[in-house]
Amino acid sequence: MDALLTLPAPSLSNTARRRAVLDRLLAADRLPTPPAVAMQIVKETSSPDVTVARIGELLRQDPAICAQVLKAINSCVYALPEAVASVERAVLLLGLNTVRGLVLTLSLPAMQLPGVPDRAFRDFWQSAVSGAVIGRELAVRLKVPTAEDEMLAGLLRDIGLLLLHQSYPAGFADFARGMAERPFSGWCEYEREVFGVDHAEVSAELLARWHLPESLVQPIRHHHRPPGLSATRELLERCERLGFVDALTNLDVVAHHPAEVDALLAAARDRYGLSQTELVEFLQGAVPKVEAFTALLSIDVGACPNYAATLARGSTELFKLTMESGSLGVAATVRTPAPAHALDAGDFQPAESAAPAPPGPSTPDFDLKFLDAFPAGGCQLDGYRVQRVLGRGAMGVVFEGHDPSLDRRVAIKMMLPELADDEQNRRRFIREARNVAAIRHENVVAVYAVREGTPTYLSMEFVDGRSLEDRIEAGPPLTADELRTLAVQVAGGLAAAHARTIVHRDVKPENILLDRVTGQAKLTDFGLARAETDVSLTADGSLVGTPLYMSPEQARGQPAGPRSDLFSLGGVLYTAATGRPPFAGQAIFQVLKLVCEADPVPPTRLRPDLPPWVDAVVLKLLAKSETDRYQSADEVVEAIRGLTAAPVPVARPRGWRRFFGAG
Repeated sequence: MDALLTLPAPSLSNTARRRAVLDRLLAADRLPTPPAVAMQIVKETSSPDVTVARIGELLRQDPAICAQVLKAINSCVYALPEAVASVERAVLLLGLNTVRGLVLTLSLPAMQLPGVPDRAFRDFWQSAVSGAVIGRELAVRLKVPTAEDEMLAGLLRDIGLLLLHQSYPAGFADFARGMAERPFSGWCEYEREVFGVDHAEVSAELLARWHLPESLVQPIRHHHRPPGLSATRELLERCERLGFVDALTNLDVVAHHPAEVDALLAAARDRYGLSQTELVEFLQGAVPKVEAFTALLSIDVGACPNYAATLARGSTELFKLTMESGSLGVAATVRTPAPAHALDAGDFQPAESAAPAPPGPSTPDFDLKFLDAFPAGGCQLDGYRVQRVLGRGAMGVVFEGHDPSLDRRVAIKMMLPELADDEQNRRRFIREARNVAAIRHENVVAVYAVREGTPTYLSMEFVDGRSLEDRIEAGPPLTADELRTLAVQVAGGLAAAHARTIVHRDVKPENILLDRVTGQAKLTDFGLARAETDVSLTADGSLVGTPLYMSPEQARGQPAGPRSDLFSLGGVLYTAATGRPPFAGQAIFQVLKLVCEADPVPPTRLRPDLPPWVDAVVLKLLAKSETDRYQSADEVVEAIRGLTAAPVPVARPRGWRRFFGAG
């Protein structure tokens, strides 16, 4: 960290250090300040003599805010029975306190803080907007009379983070990494350890200087530590709601700590009367209102991620967390709300299989004979509890297991001993693990650990679902919306791999897994993958890949590059759309000849109900020459977004505080 992060000196008393940091932060001449009209409205609404006409007059002084207020009251956020065209009528219907909160809320994203990177600024508003809408919806559900104040409090609660980022830019990346290693409940403590003050207190001090009422300032100051607030029951409850909503908007951190997940769900149930299913449905119900609110802020916020899509993914992830937490006792019949823009999760049910074996009185250690005859009670393997066989293949066996150290399900891919004895086979297996472990992306199955020995195996993310191949065989062919989502997600995973100079070389429906709950697509089986510079394990002229989805250059025995994966992606999308591969023959060499020489029948000729963009994208991906295809996986994503009007959820690597994210 830079020297600024060590000032003032830790030797100062806690009170003196805290005061010195706050003075430094809040004395800056570049502090964020809302527009003058917004501040005037905030001031005047606190006066007992203010009139609706006066507030209308102030609103008209700033046409942008005036227009946004009218858009807001006519949006689904308020769901009025008829449109409102008069500013005065809007003020009358909303009420003065609501107008105060709404005006300040709508004007805040226009603030810019010099020194804060654009990405950090957008990430802040992504979390803040989600929290603001969820906070308001929770207040409405609970019949809290000041729901707009809840929205404003949710939007402002973490603004202190921006001030800390602005004042300590050089060291903030190190601080963020340290934050990511801690549970969500420990964030403020870590901030006080590093800075001498936490972001909630910085937020509160700033808002006090803006002359916001104590009914907002004090709950924000204490929302991470509600017991520290000595106030009325009303303020204490607002403080608790802020902390609850904050945890919901940081599920990416909470998810890694089962005790915090349990506490979150207990609060939902005991304080707010929301079972885990109802909590998921509540979050899903907020999606259109997040979309509407985001639209109001889009000009000011800029190129922000799709809040609604990430919120939808967040709520389905919460459902998965409740299913995976053994202490929650979730029934198998819990209904899952369908996530926005997901592949049809209802179709993606796993094949029937035996339930995981319950622990026995004594569980044996793994033995190679279990590859052929797995014990009914499971076994132990290097700290994992191996529970059942998931599948078998030419290279080995895949088990379902449990990692007690992190309390998570895992898939254990074990190499057959006779293959592991061959050095080249073993090196290819280990290379797969290292290749995938280097890729961090939500559309790539994650590898957690690898062990080379007897047995040789890797531990990886457990995907509860089935392959795209099984989905295609079960039918019907995917819809245009499902194809669009599939294309963007798989291309996103390939982009992450290609960014690491790793080429998959065997993209096919069998190697794309579909999550049962969310329908999210995940690339797996990088067994044939290699870095573009690695030529040590494949002789020139060898044929690597699956013929039905192989690129022409691979069919000719030439080196495969990123654009070879894109050709295979085209074949996958073609099959998903039509139910048959683009090149099919009776023998392998007939297939290879078609791959190199034949033009596929356009998908829309086989399925006239498909939109034209399917032909445009798929046929370009299947171009014989690499130069005629898309030149990168990222370009595929952008092309689909440009060719279709509907928004597409783009999966991107996410860091801490980015769960709502998502992608």
